[in-house]
Amino acid sequence: MKRLTLISALVLLPVLAAGQGKDWGSLSGGLESNSVLYRDWSFRSNNYVKLDYAKGRFSAGFQAEYYPTPLLGYSQDLKGFKLPGLYFAWTDAQWSVTAGSFFEQFGTGVLFRSWEDRNLGWNNALGGLRATFRTKNDLFSIKAFAASPRLAASWLNQPLLMTGGEASLNIGVFSLQASVLGNQTLTTEGRGPMQVSWSALAGVAVGGFSSRFEYVGRPGGNAQSLELHFAASSFSSALTVRRLKNMLDPLGMNYLPALCQEHSYMLASLNPYTTYEAGEFGGSLDLFYRIDGWKFHVNGSYIWSLPSALRDHTTLRMGYRDLNVQVEKRWNKRLKTIAYLSIQENSPSHGQRKATNAQNVFVLDGVYRFPGKLSLRAQVQYLYSEELTKDWMAGSLELSSTDGWAVHVQDMYNHGSTKEHYYEAGGSWTHSGFKVSLAYGHQRAGMVCSGGVCRWQPEYTGAILRLNYHF
Repeated sequence: MKRLTLISALVLLPVLAAGQGKDWGSLSGGLESNSVLYRDWSFRSNNYVKLDYAKGRFSAGFQAEYYPTPLLGYSQDLKGFKLPGLYFAWTDAQWSVTAGSFFEQFGTGVLFRSWEDRNLGWNNALGGLRATFRTKNDLFSIKAFAASPRLAASWLNQPLLMTGGEASLNIGVFSLQASVLGNQTLTTEGRGPMQVSWSALAGVAVGGFSSRFEYVGRPGGNAQSLELHFAASSFSSALTVRRLKNMLDPLGMNYLPALCQEHSYMLASLNPYTTYEAGEFGGSLDLFYRIDGWKFHVNGSYIWSLPSALRDHTTLRMGYRDLNVQVEKRWNKRLKTIAYLSIQENSPSHGQRKATNAQNVFVLDGVYRFPGKLSLRAQVQYLYSEELTKDWMAGSLELSSTDGWAVHVQDMYNHGSTKEHYYEAGGSWTHSGFKVSLAYGHQRAGMVCSGGVCRWQPEYTGAILRLNYHF
């Protein structure tokens, strides 16, 4: 009852104030609903409501979630009504205090990151107290918190206390960060031993060049990462090198995205690589160049599994490698084309065995804008492989209008072994912060990835309805 009263107050107070013509603050938020009617006539749905209220230095908000039955591929422990996000905050020019639910990250996230991605069904928000302070010239900043992580439904009454702090120093072109994180189990008999992890990060930025190096240490494991970036008027590059050893967090409170490129095309993302937290070493290089309407992007990565993470091996073993080339050309105001090539080789055992899966993906992608409001996007894709389910082909068409509506059809066909079609047809409409889409299709079982982090999605056929509204 107290929760419902608080929610009602947060919603109604700004509305009533606006009706009186007084400045009582502002309200922002959104609604998201994803529902599927499966071919067996079962219905599942994930629903989210988020509201934030701000008045001067004070802000408050909440996130409510309702899962009559969670979608396939999501944890079924989510079923029912949840209120995982509820917070109050006071923010000044130099400091802030938050009580309740919040997200936080130390360094690059390898040590610690709390975040939300609804496409993955992921939300490990913290609940407790957080304070931050920074000097007026941003020379020095510090933040600290004491909180419990969200496990399944809520962060309330969780038997785990996390405490952490991070200090940052910026001196001219140099930056330094130091972080410390403690985990402590809470029992009826008292507190368990504190497990302490830490990280140190150093960076430099001069002109178009920037770099940063991070070292992370935790009980039984460590990680190192180096990033180098260069940008000029027509050329830019990015190099990332990373080593992980025993960095698996049972609670998932760190962020370890795959080091290789995340693909957006259907067939290129058919068999994605997932990070080997037990131990891996690798690098990824991106090169960008543009000239006279042409854009070139070359990306490559090579990842080895560490000997310490392998059985009966004393040397590095290949876990994944790829080479990706994209050429984009805008021919005129109406026509743009993209040619894409991805050469991939993946070890499903992360190097435990010599067997690997290789595939080559070819894509042609084009967009044509007709006179008036319409545009048409077309794709054709082909995957060649002698492993797994062998060859695939795919295609899609999307007709859209500047009025906000769009319709699409797509199909992936495995003509190598299964002879199975994975199709979808649907449409969407967008207007002033509101978007609704409806589609029907047959979805393939496989990994669904976002930001390099993946979850398993079982195969299904059904109608998908998505509603989004933001204000």
